[in-house]
Amino acid sequence: MNKKKLWIIIALVAVALVAGGLTLWLVLHNKEAKHEGLNQRKYQVETKKEKNKLEEIYNSIQFDIIRFDQDVKNLDVSNLQDGIRKLGKKYDGLFIDSTAWRHPEALAQMGAFLQDPYFVELYKYVDQQYGDMTSVKDEIHQALAYYRYYFPEAKIPKFYTVVSGIDPDSYTKLVEGHEVNGQMVLFLHLDWYLGKDNKYYGGIPQYIRYQCDKKFLAIDCFRNVLVWEQLPTKEPITLLDNMIDAGKVLYFTEMLFPDRPITDVFAYTEEQLQWAEQHHGDVWNYLIENDLVYSKDGTLAQHLIDVAPETKPFKDSPGRMGAFIGWKIVCNFMENNPEISVQEMMKLTDLNELLKKSGYKPRRQ
Repeated sequence: MNKKKLWIIIALVAVALVAGGLTLWLVLHNKEAKHEGLNQRKYQVETKKEKNKLEEIYNSIQFDIIRFDQDVKNLDVSNLQDGIRKLGKKYDGLFIDSTAWRHPEALAQMGAFLQDPYFVELYKYVDQQYGDMTSVKDEIHQALAYYRYYFPEAKIPKFYTVVSGIDPDSYTKLVEGHEVNGQMVLFLHLDWYLGKDNKYYGGIPQYIRYQCDKKFLAIDCFRNVLVWEQLPTKEPITLLDNMIDAGKVLYFTEMLFPDRPITDVFAYTEEQLQWAEQHHGDVWNYLIENDLVYSKDGTLAQHLIDVAPETKPFKDSPGRMGAFIGWKIVCNFMENNPEISVQEMMKLTDLNELLKKSGYKPRRQ
């Protein structure tokens, strides 16, 4: 072997070693970056033992996403009576009366629905996004495994997809949860998750349109419905109660989606999250100075916790700052009280004591 070839081989080996070292550094660096933030416990299942346990739970879960929307769309207009009879039997009156096939007016309404240009086009958009539900189902399945990891007795709900039309006045109906015959049932309104720029969202405020995205569908199943099932049955009374309950929900939702950024859990943009991080002390101290923390005004709680364009009176703020503060309180509490499990935290009812033990005392900016 001549010297030139030898030097080329040595150089290539050196490059490979450097590249390998760089790759390893990047992996470790990214892993550290992944663990940044207040909610460190969401990574507790990363040990081999806990990962194996989570995998066992994952494999034990049997569930499906039932495509009611597709069953409706695929009805044969020329033979609606038989099709609706089968629908009524399959869904046992859940969406459609089991005797509807006997009534001419019901047949006429369904026929008009299936041939309405509005719904025909809406279904095309739904099919483009959800012709294949595999990715959504996989994400829900993984979150259900985490859900059962923390609450082994939690019941697995039934999931149904629906297309009901875009009503700007009913934008809260993204994912709905109902109890039917003792079974939790979730209705996934797919036509509300077509992407913020879809033309059918034209009359909807931008802060709502931002959430009409496929990436929020799985999260909404838990943040909007299932996680609330693990809170105490005690009704919140004060603003603090409402804020911490909302904070618990966000904290636990983050546990169920450990690889998703906190912006997705909050449905915040990066800019909104930055504002919240920088100014939550301003909002908290405003509440204290105006004796609002223990207010029993339900309207005030709605303004601070429900989805909104901003949190008044703070200009340029994101909505839901009350929920963000609740999340901060819960994060601090869990960090300062490592002996308290997630399950125990979710069931705590003395939220004033939780606040005290959290040590949450942010300063104004």
